[in-house]
Amino acid sequence: MKKSIFFYWIPFVLVIHILSFGALAQSSAPQTIPVGAIVSLSGFDSNLGHQAQAGYEMAAEDINRAGGVFVKEFGKKIPLEILIQDMESSAPKAVSRMEWLYTSKKVVAYVGTTFISAGSGVAEKNKIPTIVVASASQGVHERGFKYWFSPVGKTPDTARVIFDILDTVPQEKRPKTIAIFQEHTDFGLEQAESFKREAVGRGYKVVAHEKYAMMTKDFSPVILAAKKNGAEVVLSSPVTPDGMTMLRQMKELDYNPKAIVMIRAPDDLSWGKAMGPTGDYVLLMGGWHYRVNYPGVDKLNAIYQSKFNRPSDMQTGPAYASIQILAAAIEKAGTLDTTKIRDAISATDMMTVVGKVKFRPNGTVVDPCPATIQWISGAQKLIWPKEFRETPFVYPIPPWKER
Repeated sequence: MKKSIFFYWIPFVLVIHILSFGALAQSSAPQTIPVGAIVSLSGFDSNLGHQAQAGYEMAAEDINRAGGVFVKEFGKKIPLEILIQDMESSAPKAVSRMEWLYTSKKVVAYVGTTFISAGSGVAEKNKIPTIVVASASQGVHERGFKYWFSPVGKTPDTARVIFDILDTVPQEKRPKTIAIFQEHTDFGLEQAESFKREAVGRGYKVVAHEKYAMMTKDFSPVILAAKKNGAEVVLSSPVTPDGMTMLRQMKELDYNPKAIVMIRAPDDLSWGKAMGPTGDYVLLMGGWHYRVNYPGVDKLNAIYQSKFNRPSDMQTGPAYASIQILAAAIEKAGTLDTTKIRDAISATDMMTVVGKVKFRPNGTVVDPCPATIQWISGAQKLIWPKEFRETPFVYPIPPWKER
């Protein structure tokens, strides 16, 4: 039986059709993958914002140098576009910037710091996956949100690590009494309660739990209560201006605790320049340090050093990791559909510059980087974890008159 000539044309037509479909997919691909970055570049929170901005942009530059992120839906690599928005150290402005990025720029993801947490509901409403650093709030992860992730530790993690360090002090020298200085904000309350639970659970006695309003000028009632009750350790989480004022007034009032913990305030290198010897010996935990020995950190440090002539800043690493996570998720999803990207982020199990990242169902990281730093001789020194530390924890710290 003779076959029609059209029979022999069928495979050829199919090949042409497939090639045409592929070309159409590539021609319909966006020029970039828009990612909204909400950070403070002005106001009291700007020190952390600039650190994170550098990390986001450096990670995108590294990925784009190789052509971008491969998106199967379009059959090609597409460059990332980081759209930086200054939230001006304001929670309401963080929310408005997020809405603008969604409606005007059609972002497929948000990344950001600190006050971006005020926009968690926006991310959920618009179904935009969000990866947050420099924000230790656990509470936002307990609201049932599906689009909210963070590769850094939260308030319970911070409290646990701080007491892990205190517990390394020999029993005969270990402190027994704790003062908690609580900022009168949701985050301040959350961190204070985490400190209190950990302290009580490990047998420490909280002898003072004092509250203050953000941007307070007079900390003397708080300080004198701790001094009167013989608190050997001060645990606090102030913003930078408050941390500076608090420490200067502790010196003026001759209050000499054996350890001082300040989450947030001393994160930036400007602390050392502004405070001098007064700022020494304060402990902080910002989620990363340039000396942690994870894959990619050496490369990140080299690039940062060439750009800024100093080692990578504390929030640069977590910000860089956020883009690593997002890029891997987009490639795994094979599409720019935000729900599928969210699902891929949720399934993350990868090594980054902040260590291995795997998320719990609530978006918190299973094993956060425990990097803890102590200011010593005007520099940030990594004192924890033991396998990465460059110097031991200084305890007890010298009294003011001996500095």
